[in-house]
Formats: sequence, structure tokens, C-alpha cells
Amino acid sequence: MRVMLLSAFLVFFLSPTSPLPRISASPPTITDLTWLEGTWQGRIGGRDFEAHYTGVEGGQVLSASKYTENGKPAGFEFERFEQRGDTLLLTPFPEGKSSVSFPLAEYDSRTRRAVFENLSHDFPTRISYQRVGKDRLTILVSGPGEDGKEQVLTYALNRSR
Repeated sequence: MRVMLLSAFLVFFLSPTSPLPRISASPPTITDLTWLEGTWQGRIGGRDFEAHYTGVEGGQVLSASKYTENGKPAGFEFERFEQRGDTLLLTPFPEGKSSVSFPLAEYDSRTRRAVFENLSHDFPTRISYQRVGKDRLTILVSGPGEDGKEQVLTYALNRSR
């Protein structure tokens, strides 16, 4: 009886349709981020946001983002996703300034979700990307705010090109 229960458990949880994320034999590589490619737009607070992510060719993904408010520039950022050994790294450049890197902490190929984390950084400590539909991308930027409480900025974006 125990063998039958164990067998049923293993068949269910190791099947391709299992609700649990599958563990890959090898760590994710830069090519696993192809789903980021494209131009994405949305409205964040009172500002319009546009981001363009390149393809993975050349071993890295680069992005350029801009904020506009009332038709005027309100900020920009660059990002670099790169492979260093077995680690995927995200390095943001807010307002074009050098920043710290965020190593990949979680990856789920089934849900196209990648979470980069650097707990020693002030804010943010986590940056999450998830392709939630054919033409939709959600970015969550989170970490402790100035008051020490968890703060989450949500970028709900639609593909524009």
C-alpha cells in the first residue's frame, strides 16, 4: 500500500502538468530570458513608462526605459542582464548611474518568471519579471521603504511592438 501511495505521489508531482515548478538539471542561462524581448508600455503612478528589451544574442539582454509625465521627460534607466559562470545577473543603471548587481534568486520557466535579489541593497532588494500573457509583462520592484515596511512598486506593462 505504501509503495502504491508513493508511486501515485511521484507520478502526480513529477508529471509535466504538476502545479509545482520543475527543477532543471542545469541552472538558467541568458537564453532563458528570451520572453523579455520587446517594447513594453504602461502607466506607473502619474507617469507613462516605456521599456525596450533586446534579444539574448551576444550573451546579454540590455534595456532602456524612460518615464514621461505630461509629455515631458521624468526619468530613465538602463539595465543589463548577463551570464557570469552559472549565475544570471541583473545590473540596473538608474538615471544612467552605476549600481549594484542582483543575482537570479528564483526562476520558473513554466510561468516565465525571474526574480533577482540583493538583500544587502537598500531599495529595492528584489526585482521580479513575469510574462503574464502573450502581450503582458509584470515587473515588481520591492524591498523595505524608508519606514522599514515592505514597499512594492508594480509595473503592469503591455507589449507595444
